[in-house]
Amino acid sequence: MQELPPLTLVKTWLDVVQQLDIPITIRDKRSKLLNYYFGSIAQAQIYVEENDDYCQRVS
Repeated sequence: MQELPPLTLVKTWLDVVQQLDIPITIRDKRSKLLNYYFGSIAQAQIYVEENDDYCQRVS
């Protein structure tokens, strides 16, 4: 199994994908990365929500 990218990086990629003022080529590349690691952007968002919640409980 491949190692997932750091949570902060995934959050950044999700942010880039949603910003319309960023060039489409960059958004497409980030979308492809998210799809590669998680299968879909929705799954990446779930990953962030679940792990971000964990980080807040530990702090």
